[in-house]
Amino acid sequence: PKASRGVCGADAHAIAGRNYLRMVAAGTSAHSDHAREILHVLHGASRGGNYQVRDERKLIKLAGEWGVKTEGRDIYDIAHEVAEVGLLEFGKPFGTQLFINRATDERRKVWHEQGIEPRAIDREIATAMHMTHMGNTADAEALVRQALRTSLSNGWGGSMIGTEITDILLGTPIARETEGNLGVLENDMVNIVVHGHDPAFSEMVVTAAEVKELTDYAKSKGAKGINIVGLCCTANEVAMRHGVRMVGNFLQQENVVLTGIVEMMCVDIQCIFPSLPQLTECFHTKFVTSSPIARIPGSLYVEFKTDTAFEQAKDLIRMAIDNYQNRDKAKAYIPESKQPATVGYPCEQIIKELDGVTNSHVDELGSYRPVVDVIKSGVLRGAVAIVGCNNPKVRPDYSHFEIMKELIKNDILIVATGCAAQLAAKAGLLRKDASSLCGAGLQRVCNLVGI
Repeated sequence: PKASRGVCGADAHAIAGRNYLRMVAAGTSAHSDHAREILHVLHGASRGGNYQVRDERKLIKLAGEWGVKTEGRDIYDIAHEVAEVGLLEFGKPFGTQLFINRATDERRKVWHEQGIEPRAIDREIATAMHMTHMGNTADAEALVRQALRTSLSNGWGGSMIGTEITDILLGTPIARETEGNLGVLENDMVNIVVHGHDPAFSEMVVTAAEVKELTDYAKSKGAKGINIVGLCCTANEVAMRHGVRMVGNFLQQENVVLTGIVEMMCVDIQCIFPSLPQLTECFHTKFVTSSPIARIPGSLYVEFKTDTAFEQAKDLIRMAIDNYQNRDKAKAYIPESKQPATVGYPCEQIIKELDGVTNSHVDELGSYRPVVDVIKSGVLRGAVAIVGCNNPKVRPDYSHFEIMKELIKNDILIVATGCAAQLAAKAGLLRKDASSLCGAGLQRVCNLVGI
């Protein structure tokens, strides 16, 4: 029989707690580093530069929330100070995360009483790593409490900051029509895949692909144009802002290359298989990495710089166009499967949709009140978020799909992102006629709101 404790005396609860906390710290560092990078991009934004403020209204609103003066100031001076305040959320020596003020009083009271109000993001990560270092915490409950605190610093810190700042820089998404699955690749176009999680990089690639000089260059090489498609969370970003089609999610990244018609795959950070360089060598596909955070042997490394971002993106697209002629038609195969999808529902778009069904003579506009009312009345039974990757240990996408079907059948509204959102697109659950799969209450709400 196995021993009840390790050689140092740690029991199974302590070992599991330490491992879990380290995983939470790693995930928080990844998500929150994404926010740190986009804050640096905002700090360098300028009028006429590669990155500009696209949503001034949201910037002014956030500045007010964070105590940044706006009256009589240039919009970029405001943006730079907002970026500095945001960056302090990572390492400030005192206080808690600013965004927890958005939580309800009841929720904040629980966090305070339990001692898990999130402090500076980097402090929570460092505390987690210190607690799990040799000879420190062996109390499983204390380890789980720190995991909660660390995850709150991510959710109410890094992730929320990343969302707000990305909208300010790249524009707040609106509802758009797009498509999802491998069938979005085009046989007669230059296919470029943007893959990862950093929208600053993919935004430049998508923008550069629309330059007439490059579309004309693609045509001069025998292609009909340039087809940018997205993988993983980068796919969600460019789909919501540009209508760029989603070629797949986490476990499909190798399948995309196997079609034999991808001229280039550009990746930034997170969810990138180390197998891709070896796989792309079997085809003509160029595999480009762009971040010091995700260095992969065998890739073409082009470190992405915000001050030269647009020119770098144009150079990459030109390289992909030159590669079009190297495609081996004998290896080319595009599955026909693809589904139409409606995407792009940030808070602002949701409220806009709800305003369309609100009686302005009786109820207030610009709030979530209509959906709260239908939950309180029992028409909907609630709302859940489904986020994240699929798993190679089970049939790809199966669990996400079955859970989604069961939830909507039981009148539960789903907010989806990550690979779960791409599965929903591929499965046809983001089509408006998918409301036929919903329970009577949710179906009535979908048809009334038009989602």
